[in-house]
Amino acid sequence: MAPKLERFVSTGKGNGLRATGRLRRGELVYSAEPLGCCVSNKLVRDVCHHCFTRHQTLLRCSQCKTARYCNITCQLSLSKSSSEELYTLEEHESHLSSVSEEKKQGLSQLASMLELYLQQEVPDLAQDMTSALPPSCREPLSLIAKVTCNCFTISDGELQEIGVGLYPSLSLLNHDCRPNCVMVFEGTKLQLRAVRDINPEEELTISYIETLSLTEDRQRQLEDQYHFTCRCQHCDSRDKEKLMLSGGESSWRLLKEALPRLEGLKAESNWQILLESCSRLLSTVGGDVPNENLYKLRMTDMALDASIHLEHWEEAVGYGEKTLPVYRQYYPDPHPVHGVQLMRVGKLQHYLEHIEDALDTFRQAYQIMKLTHGDDHAMTTDLLMKMEECRTEMVQQSSSRH
Repeated sequence: MAPKLERFVSTGKGNGLRATGRLRRGELVYSAEPLGCCVSNKLVRDVCHHCFTRHQTLLRCSQCKTARYCNITCQLSLSKSSSEELYTLEEHESHLSSVSEEKKQGLSQLASMLELYLQQEVPDLAQDMTSALPPSCREPLSLIAKVTCNCFTISDGELQEIGVGLYPSLSLLNHDCRPNCVMVFEGTKLQLRAVRDINPEEELTISYIETLSLTEDRQRQLEDQYHFTCRCQHCDSRDKEKLMLSGGESSWRLLKEALPRLEGLKAESNWQILLESCSRLLSTVGGDVPNENLYKLRMTDMALDASIHLEHWEEAVGYGEKTLPVYRQYYPDPHPVHGVQLMRVGKLQHYLEHIEDALDTFRQAYQIMKLTHGDDHAMTTDLLMKMEECRTEMVQQSSSRH
């Protein structure tokens, strides 16, 4: 595809990417396969290590006994890096001077283990790497730090993490808490799309983190993980802070303080206890904390997840429908998180035969996902099929009444 972006020096930020011409909202700006990628440890048995597709049965590598593949084609295939290289691995920053001593010590231990493994298990590969890699990447600690700081989380259609990948050119993208571009994945292929109209020479930005959080928390996470202080317009204005902390403080603090324990239950897949705890706390605070409160929203989302896993469909749709007006307020631009939430709720409504509600929710999801994912993405295709199913069922219902 013709390049729609170029590298430039962004004032106060170092390197960046900007548009070479006018970009329309929803336009595909760039797509790339990773230079390297790996599946998340917790999904190592459930996801193909080449295409990152989930399968109930996967072939296991006969040599390492760890890697899994859909079929022989995936087992023999290798990912290819993007042909439009704007930023090389050698140019990546390691940020070792900004890393805390504790984190640096952990990275050093990992680097030592990598060196030891290569020397003992694959000495020829270790020699080849030393000669093939550029000088700045030959020192294991620096190389691991560069990868840690510059890799992207690869997510599935439900925006759940399934692995990480290194996309060197797109590491040039700078952060904004209200960005003009978003990234979605199809397998391991990363797609960058504009979510607002972008003028020629305007900088392209993405959000490095989930932006639905307080300014102080966003800035802390960015400083800890990416070693910079965000000064974007969204941070300076703090325009959603009052809404996020709306309601009686003594009540919403109950929710805030309970969240770490509830997140632990979710990590353990302890769905029954999680649902009971969320339900009890939400009932306790009642109307004293509005649905727009950040901590109530997070707890409602947890209750939704738990209800789905327990197949409590009526409960699930109730929790899901409460979140939708709130998501609309917090995501003024098209955002994958908002689109996927609408799609989840639409599927629940459809399953419970609330056909008109489901079609309306699916339509709202499509208005977002045609821009964030594009019409060719598997998620959008699935959404269009669901909409057609709803229309067909409504026609059948109408016919049966007459």
